[in-house]
Amino acid sequence: MAEADLHSWREQAMLRVFPKNPEKEQAILRMVFGTVVLLAYLAFTLVCHSTVAYSTMVTVTIYVVFGIVTYVATKVGPARSHLRLTLTTVVDQATVTTALAIGGRAALPLLWVVFWLLVGAGCRYGRRMLALSCAVALAGFVSLMYWQPWWRTNIEAGLGLTFSVAAISLYLAVLVYRLEKRAATDPLTGLSNRLRLEQVIGRTLTGRGTEVGQTALFLIDLDGFKEVNDAHGHAVGDELLRSFAMALVSRMRRGDTLARLGGDEFVVLAHHVYDQEGALRIADSIHVILSNVRTAGGHPTAVSASIGVCMLLTEGTGGSSLDAQTLMRAADSAMYRAKTRGKGQTEFADATDMQPLC
Repeated sequence: MAEADLHSWREQAMLRVFPKNPEKEQAILRMVFGTVVLLAYLAFTLVCHSTVAYSTMVTVTIYVVFGIVTYVATKVGPARSHLRLTLTTVVDQATVTTALAIGGRAALPLLWVVFWLLVGAGCRYGRRMLALSCAVALAGFVSLMYWQPWWRTNIEAGLGLTFSVAAISLYLAVLVYRLEKRAATDPLTGLSNRLRLEQVIGRTLTGRGTEVGQTALFLIDLDGFKEVNDAHGHAVGDELLRSFAMALVSRMRRGDTLARLGGDEFVVLAHHVYDQEGALRIADSIHVILSNVRTAGGHPTAVSASIGVCMLLTEGTGGSSLDAQTLMRAADSAMYRAKTRGKGQTEFADATDMQPLC
């Protein structure tokens, strides 16, 4: 088995001001921190009457206005917009470069903003936005060292900052990757968790119709697991779950997604399954896996599986209304019908199961 690449990232606010809308939180931080910096430069220009400081203050003022505009945009259109996120990420770092280009030494106190924006992009939106923010920052420093007089004179400082941005971005990328993987993994078995599974199902459903029609979802419930837990304790039960998960990984096909929902419920999302006969072959292989799991923690075990199978067909099911919850519920209904037939049975979801709840 090879799970799908972990390239998705659940956007999350850093400071929990708007936990479900990190773009709004970021817009507020633009206004708040921008206003603080603006007041600082206003005081500086009143004392020193510096032209470059005044020019920097104007740039910061424009950035505060940009923060207000992005806040209004998140109020008017709260849904995620990849284009808006890309533009704001570029403008954030480009504004700092502009201020450094205009202000020279007077704008050097703004260097911390470059690193603040890197952390914000990575922690809120994942590695893709982190890479974009890093690329804009690096391009900005290279441009400054090429065109701006102060930076040409102090090219060593520019090179040091350039390498610092690259190194910190690399470190953040590794950290974010580990967080992404942890957020998508069941800690007991190492399989995908429910969150990750629903993301994969969602991407499958948004693919082309033929691809959707070649996918099957298997919901597996272990028969006899409660008896193992009651007789030998939770440690043995956990060992049994890990053994089954490892066996699934070794026997399932590359590209299929394996997940543990919790307790003794597992899911296999298998691609290139063209009909019920092909799905039955996979279900039978799962039954064989469990028949070979005979001990756990040194204790004899006898477990089987009730399997509900949902074929992700688009014809006649109102394909546009299908979602992960509907498919999981359909497979769950089929699994419970399998249980009523006895242990080690497989049932397919029917059209009634596939109907979304009103």
